[in-house]
Amino acid sequence: MKIMCKSFSKEQVEHLEGIENVDARYKCAQRYMRDLNEGRKGERLKALEYYKKYAQILEGLECVDNKLWTDEKRIMDFSDLLDSYCDKCVKLVEDNNRRHLERLKLQRQQKQKEYEAEQAKYDQEIAKLEEKLR
Repeated sequence: MKIMCKSFSKEQVEHLEGIENVDARYKCAQRYMRDLNEGRKGERLKALEYYKKYAQILEGLECVDNKLWTDEKRIMDFSDLLDSYCDKCVKLVEDNNRRHLERLKLQRQQKQKEYEAEQAKYDQEIAKLEEKLR
């Protein structure tokens, strides 16, 4: 049990120490270990995915640099990877521009309301002064 606790966070260890039933403490520790292993497994899968993409990029660049146009599979994998990232980049830029446009429109509306409120204040002052001058 103490070996497992070395992998846990301080809060998890404190929680385990707060459990008085030994069986419940052990099951909780197992659940924490399972969560850690699942997280590490996800990280390993993500890293493996990145390594594969990186390998495709390097192989594709090698084919392009060395003009190895006969290796169509590598070139197509490289091209597909670049196309997918190109599409993601275009979408990211469009989403960013859309959000920026919405923010600008909201700021404009807010400034317009502030302007109208200030204008109404000046209109009231003008009306008071005009009435005093009559």
